Amino acid sequence: MRTRRCLLAAASLFLAAASTLAAHDLYRSESRLEVHGREVHAAFTFNLLDFPGVDQDHNKTVTQQEFDAAFDGVYAAILQHYALDSSGPPSRITRNRYRLFDDHVLDLDLKYTFPQEVLGLTVRSTLPEILGKDHIHLVTFILNGRLQEGVLAGGHPEAFFTQTSGSKLQTFLRFVWLGMQHIATGYDHLAFLLGLLIATASLRSLVKTITSFTIAHSITLALATFDVVILPSRFTESMIALSIIYVAVENLIRKRSLERWRITFLFGLIHGFGFSNVLREMQLPRPDLALSLFSFNAGVEIGQLIFVILLFPALEDLMNRGWTWLRPAVSWAIALLATYWFIQRAFFA
Repeated sequence: MRTRRCLLAAASLFLAAASTLAAHDLYRSESRLEVHGREVHAAFTFNLLDFPGVDQDHNKTVTQQEFDAAFDGVYAAILQHYALDSSGPPSRITRNRYRLFDDHVLDLDLKYTFPQEVLGLTVRSTLPEILGKDHIHLVTFILNGRLQEGVLAGGHPEAFFTQTSGSKLQTFLRFVWLGMQHIATGYDHLAFLLGLLIATASLRSLVKTITSFTIAHSITLALATFDVVILPSRFTESMIALSIIYVAVENLIRKRSLERWRITFLFGLIHGFGFSNVLREMQLPRPDLALSLFSFNAGVEIGQLIFVILLFPALEDLMNRGWTWLRPAVSWAIALLATYWFIQRAFFA
């Protein structure tokens, strides 16, 4: 009876999580803005799977036929929900190039022409209104050789850039927020942490385990971001899924683990390569890389800490009240979800 109850609860949790099966990747788009006098050259990257109705057969691939049919609507939506302003709107927007690549990615180049020389630029994104509330937009701004970054999301849709803007503090805060967003929407990392929490025997053991994970992923995050060690994305993401499966299965076949920090360190090294994808894809300049890396990692740690602080006491309280079925139920749900992720990433990515 208890086994049946656990399996039913696990199935319920699995179905509830089905909407997050994209797992690790942030819902994001990017733009690179380079100022040349009165002109701003903009290079965009969008995941077309985020746009409703583009993938008509729902197979996670956009064919050239689907792309051709949907492009005009996608382009109109981008112009409506992404705007540049420099003491007024541009006098002309020219579409220079657009193409479909990697089966689902839109590469779009636009030229914004303003009536006067661009000395400052306001960028506004309301893309979350059409691409989902968790969507963020990463902006790279280049003026007179100086590069700055911005992160736009539903809560802060606007960024202002000038020749002298972009202080170290602003960069720090932007990337702390990006790190927190990354862990909040990195459902596979949260599933891994949940698997650790549900079987932790004590607060002391929890601190050792989380510290081990933090140190390990910080090492490989730095190595990958500085291009010292780079692993193929498919391999990294598949191994992250396997690490989650391992933790879930261990929860089911063993009593609470007191010395899990050793294996957690090994898995933390793998997760660090996953964390690095966001920073590497932004192609940040070397002078800003150290600060961006530090603040992004700080944001990840803050996000993890919030998750642990909120969840661990609640789990302990429920277990102490006799909810002993919770551990196997959660572990079954995590195992099923991670198995789906592994199959998806290893064979269909």
